Amino acid sequence: MTLYLQGCLTEDGESILCPLSSSVILFFIRYCQTNQFELVFVPDSAGSINMCCSFQRNILSGLSVRFTPWTEVPSVVRNVLPPSLHQPELSLVRSGMCVLLRHIIRESDTFSPDLHLIDLLGFRQGSMRMCSEVSGFTKLCEVELPDSVSQFVSTLRTLFLEKADGGESSGSRQVILPSALIKLDDHFRKNCRVHNDNKRRREELSKLKNYLRKVSSSKVTNATNIPLYNIAGRDPMFIETCEEQLSLQKCLSLEDSCCKSSEHSTDLCPNEESFNIRLDVLSQTDSWLQIDHVTQLHHGIHRLKVDKHFDVSSVRLNAGNDGAGKTIQDWQKVEFTTVMTASGCLKGSNRNSTFNAAVLTDISELVDQLTHLDIQYEHTYSEGVEMTLADLILYVYTYHLLEALHFRSALLVDHIPSVLHWVDHMTSLATVVKAGQRSGWDMERLLVGLGTGLTKDGTDKISGCLNHSREIVFVKEPELPQDAEEDEMELSRCARMKHKALKPDVTEALQKFELANLRPVIGSHPCGADVGITWDHLPAGVHPREGDVPKSRTERKCQQLENLVTAVQTLYTPGDVLVDFCSGGGHLGIILAYLLPDCQVYLVENKEESLLKACSRLHALALTNVTMYQCNLDYFIGTFDVGVCLHACGSATDMVLQLCLDCQASFVICPCCYGSIQKTHLLSYPQSQQFVDAGISYKDFLTLGHAADQTEFNIALEAQGRLCMNLVDTDRAEHAREVGYLVTLCMLTPPACSPKNNLLLGTTRQR
Repeated sequence: MTLYLQGCLTEDGESILCPLSSSVILFFIRYCQTNQFELVFVPDSAGSINMCCSFQRNILSGLSVRFTPWTEVPSVVRNVLPPSLHQPELSLVRSGMCVLLRHIIRESDTFSPDLHLIDLLGFRQGSMRMCSEVSGFTKLCEVELPDSVSQFVSTLRTLFLEKADGGESSGSRQVILPSALIKLDDHFRKNCRVHNDNKRRREELSKLKNYLRKVSSSKVTNATNIPLYNIAGRDPMFIETCEEQLSLQKCLSLEDSCCKSSEHSTDLCPNEESFNIRLDVLSQTDSWLQIDHVTQLHHGIHRLKVDKHFDVSSVRLNAGNDGAGKTIQDWQKVEFTTVMTASGCLKGSNRNSTFNAAVLTDISELVDQLTHLDIQYEHTYSEGVEMTLADLILYVYTYHLLEALHFRSALLVDHIPSVLHWVDHMTSLATVVKAGQRSGWDMERLLVGLGTGLTKDGTDKISGCLNHSREIVFVKEPELPQDAEEDEMELSRCARMKHKALKPDVTEALQKFELANLRPVIGSHPCGADVGITWDHLPAGVHPREGDVPKSRTERKCQQLENLVTAVQTLYTPGDVLVDFCSGGGHLGIILAYLLPDCQVYLVENKEESLLKACSRLHALALTNVTMYQCNLDYFIGTFDVGVCLHACGSATDMVLQLCLDCQASFVICPCCYGSIQKTHLLSYPQSQQFVDAGISYKDFLTLGHAADQTEFNIALEAQGRLCMNLVDTDRAEHAREVGYLVTLCMLTPPACSPKNNLLLGTTRQR
C-alpha cells in the first residue's frame, strides 16, 4: 500500500518539510510500529500548504520512502487531496487524515494484535469516523486546529526570527491564540459523557466495593516501624492499594506523593489497578471519603473518583489492639503504622512520627453506603475516559505548538491550563514518549518545559531563558455574538442540532415566503412515468438485494434507483465520468457502471464498511470501469461530467451540488434529511441570492428544514412538510440557475417509493 503525503526535501537534502497532517501520520506510523506502508512525499505545487513541521531525513530509516512530483502520481490518486492511500488491487483510493489514520490502525492491529491498537478507535470503534460536517471532533482535528495551529506556529517563528536578527521592537507584540485551542481547553473542563452512563457506573461501583472489601479484610503479612505520616487529630489518612507482587519498598518509593497518579509508574501492567484513598475527619459527626481509582489500559489509563461525605458517628474501626472498637472521631487517640497486606498497604503522609501498631481501617461500612451516583468519571482524555486516536492527533498539534515556543509552556498556562495538564499526562505515557522519540521529537525538552510551566513560579524560571518572551503577549480572539455561538458545533462525535423549530416559528417563516411571493415550481421527470428497469434481465449482482437491502425495502429501493438511472441516461454522453456521491454500498453506481460501460464511474463514500460491500459486488460482476474513493466530499477534487446522489443526508446534498457547479457538471440529486441541514466551514444558508434578497434568514431556513422532515405519509402535517421540503429544494434550484444551469425540480415515480421523493435535475446550457 502506498501512502501519499505532502512534503519536500530542504535544499541540502538532509531534512524534510511537511504540514501538520503529514506529521500526524508519521507519528502514528511510529506509534503503531508498522513498516507495511510505502511513503511517497509529493510537493505542494500550488504553494498553499503551510509546511510548518521539519525533521531530519534519517528519522525515516527503516521505512520505504521516496519523493515524486505531483504530475507523476497516478491519475486516480490526483482526484483527491493528500494525504491519501492507493490500493490498486481493490481499485480503492482513501483520502483524508482521519480516514487514513483509522485504516493505519486497523491494518497495524491485524499485523500486531498484541499491541491492541484497535482500542484507539474507542467505543464502537467510532473515533473520528464521522465527517467534519457533522462531527465537532473531526472538524476540530481535521480542519480547525491544523489551520489555526499552522498559522500560529508560523507567526511565532517569524517573531523569534526577527528578534534573533536584531530587529527592534516598539513594545509587546500581541499574538492571537487560536480559538480552537480555547475551545478545546473549555471542553476539558466539562464533565465527560459516557455511553450507557448509569449501567457503567453501577458496574464500576460493584468492582470498587469488591476490591475495597478485599483490602479491608486482608490479613497483615508485614508490619514495620517506619517514619511516615502522623494521622493524629484531623490529619488525613491515605490508603494506597497495589498488587500483591509489588513490594512495600515500591510503595514507599513514591516518596511524598501518596496521591500521585499511577500513570507515572512504570510498574503497572495493562488492566492492573491502583487506588489512592483519602479518608478525612472533618468534624465529630461528618467525614469525607475520597477515592481515586486508576486502571492501567493498553493505551493510557481509566480513572474514576469517589467524593463522598458521611455521617460516621456509628462507624467502628477494626484497628487491632490499639484501635479496636473505636469510632472514626477517636482516631486522634490511636497511633498507626504502615502495613503490607495481601492486596495493599496502608500508609500516611507526615514523617514526624513512627507507627507502633499493625492497624488496618475497616472501611467496609462506608463503602456499603456508596451508590452509583457517587462514581465520578475523570475527564482524562479528549473524548472522555479512555484514550483514542483523537488524543494522539491533538498531541501532535500541541507538540509542534510548544516546540515553536521553545517548549516554554508557562507562557500559555494562564490561557489553556487544562490542555497543558492533558499534554503533561500524555507525555507521562511510555508509548507516547517512545513514538515521539522515534519521530525525532525532543521529548526531553518537552518534559522539562512542562515541568517548569506547570509550577507556580514557572514564569520566573523561564524569563531568563527566553528574553523575548516578555515581548509577546497572547490574547484571545474577540468573543462571538451570542447567536453565532449557538450555531457553533459542539465537540462530540456526532453533534446534536441546537436549533429546534416550534410551530410559531414555522408559521412565521412560511409567512415570509408568502409575502415575498416565493413559491416552488414542480416539473416532471424527463422520462415521464416511463422510468422502469427490467431487473430480471440484469445479473444478480446488480440488484440492490445483493447489497444487504432488507426484503421489505427492496421494491422501493429499486423504484428509487430507476428514477435516477433513467434520468442519467437522458443527460450523459459516451465517455463521461460519472460520480456517485455518498454512494453507500454502491447501489446506484454499480447499476450505472453496468448499464453504461463506456463511462467511468467513481463511488465516493466516507464509510469503509459500505465501500467494502461494494467492492465484493464489483469483483463478482468483473466491472473494470469503477474506482472507489473513501473520503469526505471536500477531499474529492477530480473533474467529472455527471454527479449523482441518492438521499445524501442534510448538508451533504448541498456539498454535492456545489461540487457539480464547480465542475460545470450535470447533476441528478435526490435530497434527504432536511432537518440535518446546518452551515459548515464550506456552506451557508440560504444559498440563492433570491432567497437572501427576500429576507430569509439562516434561522428561517433551519426552521424550514425541520418542518420539511414531517413528510411521512398519512400524518396531519404532511402538506406543510411537503411545502417546506419544496421550498428548501427551490433554494437549491435557484442557486444553480443563478450560475447558468437549467434546473428541474420534480418528484420520484411513484411518489410512495420514499417520503423524501424530490429530484433535482440540472444541466449546463452547453450540454
